[in-house]
Amino acid sequence: MTLIGKVLADRYEILEEIGSGGMAVVYKAKCKLLNRFVAIKVLRPDLQNDEEFVRRFNVEAQAAASLTHPNIVSIYDVGNQDGLHYIVMEYIQGITLKEYIDEKHILPWREAVGYAVQIAKGLEEAHRNSIIHRDIKPHNIIMKHDGVLKVTDFGIARANVQQTMTCEDSAIGSVHYISPEQARGGYTDERSDIYSLGIVLYEMITGTVPFDSERPVTVAIMHLQEKPVPPREHNLSIPLPLERIVLKAITKEISSRYKSVSEMIEDLDGVLNDPSREIVQVEETPLVKPEDMGTTKKMPAVKLESIEKVEIIEELDENKEDSVKKSKKKPVKRTSAEIDKKKEKKVITIAIACAVAVILLISLAFLSITGIAGMLMGSESVEIPEVEGMLYEEAVEKYVDIDDENAKYKFNIIKGKTTESRLEEGTILSQEPEAGSKVKKKDVIVITVEISSGSSDITLKNYTRYKDSRNVELEIEKLGLRAEFVEEFSDTIPTGSVISQEPQAGSTVRKGDTITFYVSKGPEEAEKDPENQDNPSVTGSQSGNGQTGSNATTNTEPDVEKPPVQKKSTMLTLYGPKNKDSALVQVNVNGSTIYSKNLAKGTSDVVKLEGTSSTVEVEIFHDGVSQQKSTVKLH
Repeated sequence: MTLIGKVLADRYEILEEIGSGGMAVVYKAKCKLLNRFVAIKVLRPDLQNDEEFVRRFNVEAQAAASLTHPNIVSIYDVGNQDGLHYIVMEYIQGITLKEYIDEKHILPWREAVGYAVQIAKGLEEAHRNSIIHRDIKPHNIIMKHDGVLKVTDFGIARANVQQTMTCEDSAIGSVHYISPEQARGGYTDERSDIYSLGIVLYEMITGTVPFDSERPVTVAIMHLQEKPVPPREHNLSIPLPLERIVLKAITKEISSRYKSVSEMIEDLDGVLNDPSREIVQVEETPLVKPEDMGTTKKMPAVKLESIEKVEIIEELDENKEDSVKKSKKKPVKRTSAEIDKKKEKKVITIAIACAVAVILLISLAFLSITGIAGMLMGSESVEIPEVEGMLYEEAVEKYVDIDDENAKYKFNIIKGKTTESRLEEGTILSQEPEAGSKVKKKDVIVITVEISSGSSDITLKNYTRYKDSRNVELEIEKLGLRAEFVEEFSDTIPTGSVISQEPQAGSTVRKGDTITFYVSKGPEEAEKDPENQDNPSVTGSQSGNGQTGSNATTNTEPDVEKPPVQKKSTMLTLYGPKNKDSALVQVNVNGSTIYSKNLAKGTSDVVKLEGTSSTVEVEIFHDGVSQQKSTVKLH
């Protein structure tokens, strides 16, 4: 059942689905009362009837609603209608920090520290109100277009982690960022959020997480037992004090971490102001041994306790057996290497068993997606169409509504990450689910696609064959380049045709570059001689004796007009503004305004520059603000 078009609380009109996860579906909605867009997170149907979860969900959501901070997604309302439990939140256009890290791979350390401070300030406000997030990861951080980060998923995280997490539960998605105490189901507090923030910062400055494996249970064990590789071994540009901040935040012993986020913010600000100064010393934390974990704490989180209990029980059995047989034979002495090897074998055995359980669940999910399970249970399935290679707009237009045996359903094609490629901007590079796979039939089927942003490198083709410079301008603008036209006389090239171009064909340029085209303005006409230039006037003058004659007659040369100074010129193409609807565009040549006109966004105009010298100084203004100043050559 789709919620699109439904109005919640007689106020929130649901417009479209914008995301989904293991616990909830997120919709974009319009608040009819305040006339603004909001995001509404609705609990999954299978959780709606879980009274304990719903109770915790509402308590924590209402607590999170009290948080007001620039780095926290604001919660406006919490409600329940027709069995739907929902949270109304601030609607933010942007991407997740995880998407940004995937795009950039490694962030400049100053940028990463700035982002970490923003996240920490959001957590500082939450901790001040006794709210612990417990699921800090880049996926739960939204980045606005202006670089402001906002922490989201308060309220749900706390209620969720109080549930027992097994190796097949939703902890799989967060296991790279959970603290050791969360991994073993122990007590968590503000310092658990600090650990997760440290992992996020580690990932931003190195491009990788400190602990990784294909098996979630293995990652959880690594959080408990293994030392992280120091960040500077991945990236030498990281200042040593920053490395120590990260290692202190992710130390395994909770008492050795920062006592508060405020302390961590102070050190992060310190390394920004002076990267060379000494800030923190990281205390060596002893690695957690399996027997220590088994005897002192229970670990329900990822069922690691089963690993430790097996070891402990078996050791006890061995001791008991040895004591019974003590009179018969001496106990077998094992080297530490043999014992470690035996324990390692047991850990791997249990981990494999857990992994098999995960594989079984994944297999069931796969069967469901491909439609096999659906056929076995008699449910209908839909085959995912292939949109890879299509333009995003074409795919949306083609698959908005599909009539399948009079049963209507809709594909909602959502933009995922954007990747630079040589394919045309807007081309779909990949899709999830894959084309040809089958999913259960429902009102709205989401397909997430990766979009090409085009290539910033453009190879110029030969435009000298073009007979209309306007066609050249249109094609150049489509590539994201700027065209400048210079007129020249030509006895052989027709008027309006392109004579040559700079840079030449085959050159590599980048978006925004200006390409100069020399355009024919036809043959140059010869200057006509002034009238009567060949008929000199004869002027008579009286001699000194008052007589006239041949000796008294003089021929004077006519006044010859000087040829006019040949002016040089070029054509300059002007463009409307990029970031607003219109602007007053002015052109100054050698300090004097020769052009002043309002141009709308996306439009262009051409102005002729003239002068008697070879070059002129040109400055272009938008609404009085200088946009470009350059020396232009006249021909």
